[in-house]
Amino acid sequence: MKQILAVEDSKVSQAQLLDILGGEYQVTLEENGASAMAAAVETNPDLILLDINLPGMDGYDICRQLKGDTRTREIPVIFLTSCDTGGEKVKGFEAGADDYIVKPFYPEELVARISLHLASRREKQMAVELERLKLLREMAVAISHEFNNPLTAILWHLHLASKQLGEGDEEALAHLSDLKLEFDKIRRIVARLADASRDAKTEYVMGEEMIDLNSI
Repeated sequence: MKQILAVEDSKVSQAQLLDILGGEYQVTLEENGASAMAAAVETNPDLILLDINLPGMDGYDICRQLKGDTRTREIPVIFLTSCDTGGEKVKGFEAGADDYIVKPFYPEELVARISLHLASRREKQMAVELERLKLLREMAVAISHEFNNPLTAILWHLHLASKQLGEGDEEALAHLSDLKLEFDKIRRIVARLADASRDAKTEYVMGEEMIDLNSI
């Protein structure tokens, strides 16, 4: 279940948010800036609903701190406030807010906005993961190519050593045979890495493909 942190000092508004969102989301309520920051860092919610008029630190300052902290900057913040002037909205977006909903609001609007921002955040996270997986694929292929030449040389020297020993030293030949077996294992792993981008692809998002690590 997705987690939502609602920073709201009005008991009426708290009850309203719990009624609207409690069935679909895990809602955590905080009433001031200090406790909100601590809760955001500790619970890492999926989205934050933030009132502007709060005791002590106002919503703008809280939002700036959230967006300035690497631990919380990617969390979508929606201002939920009765301030309905153009200047207040601009100020909210300048503070880093992702959206701005004016009270009183329709419950359906709140749910729709939350769903939109949660979906947007998920898409961004997937895009980041896709880039990481692309990098992993490129690294896997590069590593396999780098390993092939020295492995081939080592196996060739093992072969030459076996020929030179002939049948005279059975113990040394046994050690060489064991080494060949272990190097064959390494070569098979390297070959699987080389084939990863071709044989271990799986569908991801928007027509993109990624490496299925379970197939390597």
